[in-house]
Amino acid sequence: MVSEKILSTRSLLELIDLFERSIHAVANGDGQRLRGVPGWDLWRCGALSDSDLAAWTERIGYAGSYPAPLGDDRVPVDIEEDDDPGRYRYRCPETFRTKYVSADLVAVHAVDAVKLLTYLADLLGVPQAQRSGITAPTIDGVLWRLGKMRIAHAQVDAWVVRGLSSSTEKVFEHFRAPPLPDQGLIFTTGQDLPAIVMPPRAYRIVPIASALVDHAIKPYVDIDLIHRLLLAPAGTKVEKSLPVRFDRYSNTLVIATKSDKPWPIKGARQIAVVSHLFEQFENGRHWVPAREILDAVYGPKKSGRSQRIQNIFSGNLIWEDYIAGDGNGKYGFNLD
Repeated sequence: MVSEKILSTRSLLELIDLFERSIHAVANGDGQRLRGVPGWDLWRCGALSDSDLAAWTERIGYAGSYPAPLGDDRVPVDIEEDDDPGRYRYRCPETFRTKYVSADLVAVHAVDAVKLLTYLADLLGVPQAQRSGITAPTIDGVLWRLGKMRIAHAQVDAWVVRGLSSSTEKVFEHFRAPPLPDQGLIFTTGQDLPAIVMPPRAYRIVPIASALVDHAIKPYVDIDLIHRLLLAPAGTKVEKSLPVRFDRYSNTLVIATKSDKPWPIKGARQIAVVSHLFEQFENGRHWVPAREILDAVYGPKKSGRSQRIQNIFSGNLIWEDYIAGDGNGKYGFNLD
């Protein structure tokens, strides 16, 4: 069952980035380390709305310092509570006068780990009965076991790791332990490790960002890519799958976000439309003018031409599930 709050792909990527950056703790006024991101550092979140942040993060405290402006630079200065609960005060490093900063700006926000990991388990198709470790991290704040996910005909353990670059040895030591299966998937919320760093045993490290289908508005996982990673030797560079595949022999269209519903296309003109759209998609063009598509279908023929793409698919009840218009006379594959 998918989590109630649906994110766009861009929003999910930003939330994952916040989760990864939270590995770097922020000290509060008492010197305690808060694992989160301060308000002044949320400027990178262009896709996450205020309601998204409210739904997926919680305020866990306030930073003990603030990067105050000093000329063209910023320097950390200590801050302290003010009589007004909506602000904090600090001494300006330029004028040495008291200045104020909004409490929202120095608040530290932490991503709800259980909620995010549950959402990722949903995306990866980990059955509820196979889930374990989401609420109890294997390595505190660093490593969680989502459970078993199905890849082709096998069930594989799926894990999520945060801050892998700074915890590599500790994480790898865990996966070298004999009781664990020899093979599994370690999804990282950060970047992949350098190619010269080999994962333990037959485990594969997969950055979540690279496992998501490109260009899809809603998040979908590229299961084909994950399958190929499992089959390839460790360290092999595996290219991302195109989110659209068209088999010209069987005239079948497969869209990654609808991979369970391949579309066997009938009729020469409908095939010609899809074939032209696919050729353009391979070249990076995701929206193609209707006139260009019709020219590709009919060539120089002047009579008997359909004037609209819809006419070519007349009587076909499912084509709009696979082909979409942008509202400006252009068409492309429907990735949602």
